[in-house]
Formats: sequence, structure tokens, C-alpha cells
Amino acid sequence: MKFKMAEKSLFAILLRAPWWVSFVVTLALALGLAALLPPAYKVVGAFGALPFLVIGFIAAWRQRNTMSSQRISELTEPLGNMSWQDFSALVEKGFLRQGYEVMRLNDGPADFKITKNARVTLVSAKRWKAAALGVEAVKDLLTASEKHDATSCFLIGLGRISEPALALAAKNSVSVMGPESLALLLV
Repeated sequence: MKFKMAEKSLFAILLRAPWWVSFVVTLALALGLAALLPPAYKVVGAFGALPFLVIGFIAAWRQRNTMSSQRISELTEPLGNMSWQDFSALVEKGFLRQGYEVMRLNDGPADFKITKNARVTLVSAKRWKAAALGVEAVKDLLTASEKHDATSCFLIGLGRISEPALALAAKNSVSVMGPESLALLLV
């Protein structure tokens, strides 16, 4: 059984906030309880802040590999000005660093066939500079995935991805690599 937390609960909000926010809440709550409670209950009352401390550690763990929006911009802005050859070479190197076997495809909507642990994934990066990606890009990639017996797909784009395209991608094992995911791939 998987536990699902309400999106607007205090703990869910703190999990999405920077990790240090939970530690500030923990400190404020512990000091406040210690100041307001009678001396016999101060220590026990301070433990009331413990759940916020745990949330802070969970948030810190989740955020350990995330980049700032400034760093993402620094890494991805030059990509829009690159030629296809330079861009595709960077993407290929990124997947190789992550342990994938990379095969370039020269026809159709998929640009790479990557394999790791006998799992085949198709990557479409041709439209990385497009201002917006729509349902057609996802459909084309899904058609190619059937041809290559791929178990999943990556669609790379720096622009906006339409809501219908995101819904279709989520429904069909297509991971959308936007600027943040692309920046992580390239470092």
C-alpha cells in the first residue's frame, strides 16, 4: 500500500520548499514550545518539533542533486545556439557517462537508441530548439519505439511542452527531458 500525502498539507509544502525551511520551522517551534511550557514539560514539548526535523532531512535528501535555476540557465542557454552535430555529440557523451550504450539512428523521429541493463530506450532530440513541443512529437516517437522494440522513450526539448503532449507522454512511458533534466545529463 502506497501512502499519498495531501498536496496542500503542511508537510507536503515543506517537502517542496528548500530543505532549510523545515530546519527553521523546527528551531522556531522547539524554542517556542520550550519558552511557553512549564519547566517540567519543556524537553518533552521540544520533541514536538521532531517531525519537522525529519521532513527537513527528507527534503535535503531529495534536493541533494537538484540545480539552481541560474545554473540550469547557464548550462542550457548555449544549447539553443548550437548546431545539431555539436548538440547531439553532447547528448551522446551525457548518456555514455551515465553508463548507456549509445547507437545513433539516422532515420525517423528517434535520434538515439540507448541501452542499459538490456533495456532499450529511444531518444528524440531533433526538436531541442523548438519553442513548443506538441502531441505529434510524442506520437512520432511512440511509433518509432514500436519499430525498435523500445521499452521507454526520452523526448528532449528546451521549449514549452503542451499539456496534451505531457499527458500522452505520461500515459505511454515517454520521459520528457526539459532544461533541468538536460542540464543534469550534460554535467
